[in-house]
Amino acid sequence: MSARGKGVQFEREVAAAWEQAGYAVRGLEGSGDHLVIGEDGLLIHSEAKRQERVRLPEWWAQCAAEAPAGAVPVLTLRWSRGEMLSVVRTADLIRLVSR
Repeated sequence: MSARGKGVQFEREVAAAWEQAGYAVRGLEGSGDHLVIGEDGLLIHSEAKRQERVRLPEWWAQCAAEAPAGAVPVLTLRWSRGEMLSVVRTADLIRLVSR
């Protein structure tokens, strides 16, 4: 499978994880990113990266810059045979777990 194919497959995997948790997921036009919508009005901008070489500062900058106003940016990443991990601002994480 090509690198792009693996990336698209991972984007679908991340979207499915959100859906299985009970969230509505909408694809964002022109990108592989998703908008995750909670029943309580929570908006999450979901960015997925599946690559062997982790470029966290670059990926986080992209995720945060592309997040629509009012949405919490969440970067989910994985490398081969690794577990799915997510990166979120500490202030956003505290707000999310305090709901």
